[in-house]
Amino acid sequence: MVYESWEWKKELHRKRRQLILHNTKENFDRNFNKACFQLEQAILYSALIIRILGESEKLSKDADTYAINVSCFAPIKHIDRLHRWMDEDEYDWENTETKTVLGKKVCNWLIHSYVFNFLFEEDGSVKGFYVSSDYDRNKVLNLIAFKDWVKYLDFIISDELVAMSMHINEEKSDYIIKDKVRGSRQVARS
Repeated sequence: MVYESWEWKKELHRKRRQLILHNTKENFDRNFNKACFQLEQAILYSALIIRILGESEKLSKDADTYAINVSCFAPIKHIDRLHRWMDEDEYDWENTETKTVLGKKVCNWLIHSYVFNFLFEEDGSVKGFYVSSDYDRNKVLNLIAFKDWVKYLDFIISDELVAMSMHINEEKSDYIIKDKVRGSRQVARS
């Protein structure tokens, strides 16, 4: 799938910078729709890039098993095309469940998102984003903190696969990966 991962990681770094740059009160005050688009684009593209890297076996085992804290809300109405907005009466906002999920699972939710929306800070910047996949839309709405998503991007960008061990599976006539060892790159801060 992907031959060289570094170009993809550089693009992921650009998406990270886009997130930081556009998540300001000033940007939302100047042009709310454009600021939302810039953040949506950066989040969705970054999820796709991470999934491509993972499925191409270009990430270490540590990156594959990186976990993110998520707050979960149960829907109290049927979520469909007419009822997929963040209205007060659509989710049980009082009963929050907190769990830890794999970052790659969050990427999958984003790629298959049916519900996607932002949670805003008092100052007007984005504090986090809500997402529910087409599969889970009537089971759960997930909230991911903005800072946790950026930390995940930093981890993936700095991930360097330095060793991999495999063995042949005669039955499948293919190689099975046993281990993928992480090195690390320095992430330039912006």
